[in-house]
Amino acid sequence: MSLEWVSAAEGPRFVDLITAFTNGIKELGPLGSSEGLDLDPLMVKLKAARMALEGKRLRMVFARQAKYMKQGDTYRELPADHKLHADLEKILVEESAANGLLLYLQDGPRPVDELVELLNISSDNVISLFKKLEKKQLVESDRLIVS
Repeated sequence: MSLEWVSAAEGPRFVDLITAFTNGIKELGPLGSSEGLDLDPLMVKLKAARMALEGKRLRMVFARQAKYMKQGDTYRELPADHKLHADLEKILVEESAANGLLLYLQDGPRPVDELVELLNISSDNVISLFKKLEKKQLVESDRLIVS
């Protein structure tokens, strides 16, 4: 991907840039195909990530980042090793997994082992996330099959 500056007087250059960008996207092929991913699980992961991004926890971290970056009426970059980066990544992963679990359990009860494979997290994490969702009354206790 790139960022290009094109003035209103450069119509042909604009067309060339958009054509090259479009061709680059087409070369990637259908979503997930170059990675060998199945479309259904990929769509669940994307929906779960979207739900996480729309959630309250991530908005709070973004607000803390914005506050940090605007201290003293000056804007500054957030260092790559700053704690807020780690918080953001941790919460995004947790929330995406929790939302993925919620989405998979909407279809009906599922065994822990199957959810471990689908979500790519440990069985302990599946059970922990399930308990959190159950406590929030987002899932019923009979949705998780523990063997």
